[in-house]
Amino acid sequence: MHIVGTGRATIILPNGTELVIQEALLYPESTRTLLSFKDIRANDLHVETNDDNGKECLIMTKKIGDNKKIVETFPSMRQALYYTYIKPIHKHVTMQTIIRKK
Repeated sequence: MHIVGTGRATIILPNGTELVIQEALLYPESTRTLLSFKDIRANDLHVETNDDNGKECLIMTKKIGDNKKIVETFPSMRQALYYTYIKPIHKHVTMQTIIRKK
């Protein structure tokens, strides 16, 4: 298993929030996607933990003027991780592939 490509990626979060990642790594065998705080902040978004009826969750917010709007909510897992489902924008999918000879 190895990284097969790099480049810019755009993903859509469940509530429609578009997240552009400038330096994404393509790893087709991966079953998880990790987002860095750098990528989240580069999209003018913030994250914080919140208690939703006794269950911890991670919320993603966007500042609009003087107000803060919750744009996404991510539930937590027992392993102290947060999860969500993402989808790429297929009509814009391009990939720069790096081929290495072995």
